[in-house]
Amino acid sequence: FDDKIWFDRSMDGGQTWLDQDIVAFAGTSGWDQQVPGVGRVNGMPVTCTDLSGGPHHGRVYINYTDQINVNGSTKTLAYIVYSDDKGTSWSQPVRIDEDNSVEHQFFTWMAVDQITGRVHVVFYQRKEGAGWLTDVVWASSNDGVIFDAKVISESAFSPNSEVFFGDYNNISAHNGVIRPIWTRNDKGRLSIWTALINE
Repeated sequence: FDDKIWFDRSMDGGQTWLDQDIVAFAGTSGWDQQVPGVGRVNGMPVTCTDLSGGPHHGRVYINYTDQINVNGSTKTLAYIVYSDDKGTSWSQPVRIDEDNSVEHQFFTWMAVDQITGRVHVVFYQRKEGAGWLTDVVWASSNDGVIFDAKVISESAFSPNSEVFFGDYNNISAHNGVIRPIWTRNDKGRLSIWTALINE
């Protein structure tokens, strides 16, 4: 509510919860977002914690999308915020892909490799001027601050807004083996895809 991402926490494995709502980020466009060609876009946040024993052990990450106005045009962009003190305070938002030609990034999902500590994110992406043509991007980072992003779909697709696309993608990561999974909507024809990524 109030266009904020709220964080609640338990210190005993979920048996009890602290009576404190913490604002992780203020100023989001909310979870119900509009992207042309997609009937419904869920911008709900995803939370993961680094338990790898590495340099960022204990860091909590929240991945989400936000819609902002840029020179009169609405852009949907993927972000991360993180906390190093168990959610008491949060970083400023980090854009996952700094490409200024991006118009929409949506249906983002995140995983933290609990062996390496690397952060992995998958989302759909559209460039300005590309219409409804949509690619799939995988982005990875050692610290949730500097990301390397690349297109992993073999080709772009153009969805049909009258066919339900779904609400989520997903990604798993373990010891450098990364498996994103996503849906293609080729003019109403749905198919499920993955990429075999081994770091």
